[in-house]
Amino acid sequence: MIWLKVITAAVLSGSLFALVEAVLPPRPPQPFTIQISDWPGDQVFTLMEPLLPDPRVPVSLDVRRAPPSRDPVEAFRAGLADAVMVGLDRLPELTPDGIRVIYAVDEVTGGAGLVAGPGVTTAAGLAGRRIGVDFGTAALPLALSLLDHAGIAPQDVTIVPLAPDELTAALRSGWVAAAVAISPTRLAQVQRLPRTTLLASTQDRTGLVSHVLVVHESRRPEQRDGLKVVLRALSDAVGNCRKNADHCLAQLAAASGRSAEAWRQDFESVRLLDLADNQALLEGGHDAPLAQRLAAVRALTGRHQEAPPLPPTQSWLDPSLVREAARP
Repeated sequence: MIWLKVITAAVLSGSLFALVEAVLPPRPPQPFTIQISDWPGDQVFTLMEPLLPDPRVPVSLDVRRAPPSRDPVEAFRAGLADAVMVGLDRLPELTPDGIRVIYAVDEVTGGAGLVAGPGVTTAAGLAGRRIGVDFGTAALPLALSLLDHAGIAPQDVTIVPLAPDELTAALRSGWVAAAVAISPTRLAQVQRLPRTTLLASTQDRTGLVSHVLVVHESRRPEQRDGLKVVLRALSDAVGNCRKNADHCLAQLAAASGRSAEAWRQDFESVRLLDLADNQALLEGGHDAPLAQRLAAVRALTGRHQEAPPLPPTQSWLDPSLVREAARP
């Protein structure tokens, strides 16, 4: 009888939901799945999982490494993940409506370059020629930046897809007039060929974001608190890597099976971005460096000409989540 009176009073006072929440055990954190690839910046997400052990946080993180048979973008489009780490060159493959970029993960600070082969010593000499680019990596948006830096319009050259281990042979044979190499090791291999010329390099460029974290728009209202937790955890992982690089590389090696030295070489040309870096990048709205790079990818013809048209560049970005996550 007393319970009936309590429930009746709760209903009358409009606090039935509060009563139920007080009696029932707390709901478990909702799972949040991030799909990652083998790109070095992706792997830092594996270091986030130990940062979210508290059952009280509003998210249960599930970081999935994409097997060779499953493309991360396709997995995201199929609804198998709530978020995906993706290079800017793959953004046009995502459905324009209903996704948002919520975090810039890394930027290239060096080790990538546009290298011309024999017979080409200036950027003007590339007009009407072929340039080899590995379309499966961040090389495509970097190639756009390097071409722009060298004063070359993308429509004045032919960008052809090459696997990373095909760059040297294609340049040596003259099948391509130039190649874009995106790692210190690959760049050194290409430059060892006789009579090559470095026409542009990322060492004198800034703000070259290569990979971003994209989330389904439908998950933002439902998982907004969880997303802020994820962003803070990612930022903490980046901070830990900056403070203790050797320990960070050892953790990545243990998680991946690759050597710590191999990871060190990968990260020589990449700077991981934290919340403060993201705030600085996104503060400029549609004029921010990230937005400019998205616009460059959108303008590229050829590989993505069949892709659906993109919305205005600024609508891809969600700087509000970064600002909220950065608050104490």
